[in-house]
Amino acid sequence: MRILYCSQDYCPHDYRFLKALAETDYEVYWFRLEDRQRALEVRDLPEKIRVVAWREKNTPVHWWQYPYLRKRFQAIVRTLKPDLVHAGPIQPVSILPAMIDYHPLVSMSWGFDMLQDADRNGLWRWVTNYVLERTDWLFCDCQTVKEKAIRSGFQSEKIVVFPWGVDLALFKPADKPRESQHGLTFLSTRSWEPRYGMDVVLQGFAAAVQKKKDMKLIMLSSGSLADWVRAFIQDHQLEQHIELRGQINNDELNSIYHQADVYLSASHVDGSSVALMEALACGTPALVSDIPSNLEWVQDGEQGWIFQDGNADDLERKILEIGEHHSDLIRMSHSARKRAEEKADWNKNKAIMASAYQMILEG
Repeated sequence: MRILYCSQDYCPHDYRFLKALAETDYEVYWFRLEDRQRALEVRDLPEKIRVVAWREKNTPVHWWQYPYLRKRFQAIVRTLKPDLVHAGPIQPVSILPAMIDYHPLVSMSWGFDMLQDADRNGLWRWVTNYVLERTDWLFCDCQTVKEKAIRSGFQSEKIVVFPWGVDLALFKPADKPRESQHGLTFLSTRSWEPRYGMDVVLQGFAAAVQKKKDMKLIMLSSGSLADWVRAFIQDHQLEQHIELRGQINNDELNSIYHQADVYLSASHVDGSSVALMEALACGTPALVSDIPSNLEWVQDGEQGWIFQDGNADDLERKILEIGEHHSDLIRMSHSARKRAEEKADWNKNKAIMASAYQMILEG
């Protein structure tokens, strides 16, 4: 059986899926829509994965190019003759097999494509519905996306839900409790993009640290808001409280979670966040915005704390509240790990994907 896996770029999520597919008996080809030179994933492609060579220049893709891309993609499909196409995100990638009316088509939501991009404007809504109408099966990582797809008219029985999960043997609690020299330490791993609420993170933390000085925030990654982030830190004299570590290798992540008391995310839109699952697996309680997908993982006062999405004042209040209840961290750490073991085990969740593949290929 021949699988054509299609994605927008190359990131840790792609590595995760391609590695799982490489472990099967399928003949797997990878179609990469574009290469933005962002180095989101430094690990080499898993063995057995065959790259579809189709572009001469690594330039971003624009909407006006899609009539040409349709022809190129159709030529690829005619040559490879795949038994199944697995494509996502919905709008920029799944639209290509939809445009050539390919079946069976598995469209995979990446969370933001259904929860945010689908409602950008009339064109994006039309594209989303166009793809869903031509999709045979929809893979998604949370109930929030499933419910959105059903409201868009997609058949519930053709939706497969499985969190993308983490390696619980790699992401696990530290052997001994962390000894902090800075009071509370928070960790933010999200990209510095508007959808992840970095302004809320910094505004809420800056206000809290004025009232409780012995706190620290570790920030990973970077993004389009980099200049604003650095300017905010300087303007509010937060250099002693915020540590910027940039992009780090995946094999360093486990130890990073162990250096924090609390994982912090102010995301405005998300599926089942892999970073959140990694934190929970490491026994790091989470402080997250109250968007529906986060509520599938964190109960306020159990695996962590919830604050109102977009409300920096409420985030400040929660940070100060956590500072007054250090003793809750140990109990929540155990609860966080338990939730990860119940729902975030990638070895179990990728088996759901494998079963769905088999069902689809058997017709």
